[in-house]
Order: sequence, then structure tokens, then C-alpha cells
Amino acid sequence: MKSEIVVADKGYISKEFSEEMENRSVVFIAVKRKSMIKNNEEAEYYRFLSRVRRKIEILFSVTENFELKFIRAVSRKCLVVKIILILLSFNIYQQMR
Repeated sequence: MKSEIVVADKGYISKEFSEEMENRSVVFIAVKRKSMIKNNEEAEYYRFLSRVRRKIEILFSVTENFELKFIRAVSRKCLVVKIILILLSFNIYQQMR
């Protein structure tokens, strides 16, 4: 059975939310607060997750700048192509300014 993965920020750390995600077969990973991290290996893991989240948030910000409320796609492949085209157009736009 396939499950979705949600990487959330520190604000979503709660037992109730984790249980709700588990009931929906969603793998839920919340980036821990600094005081909750126990060792350097764990700190590096959460830094990686934070970088991934930041890239996703930038992508959503770019779509808002182009006033795209939602992206219609019939498949994941189509969605990826549309996202790449949006990023490409944004980069071209930034170079022209």
C-alpha cells in the first residue's frame, strides 16, 4: 500500500495530529525544535528536511507571484512538467528584471 509523506514544520508537533495522519495512512515527519534534537546525526537529518521544506515553500511562493491558484494536471508526470515550466519562466523573469 502506497502512503503519502508529509514533512511539516515545528508548529505541527502534536500527538493528536500525528495520530490523525497515521489513521489516514500518511507518513508524518515534523521537523523537531532545537531543544528536542539529541545528537549531531539527528540535527543533520532535520537540517536536510528543513532545506527540502524551504524549496517546496519557495515553489508555492513562485506560483503565488504568478497568480496561479492551482495547477491542473492529469498525472504526476504532468504536474512535474508544469512545475518545471513555472520555475523556468520565473527564472527567466528574474533575469530580465
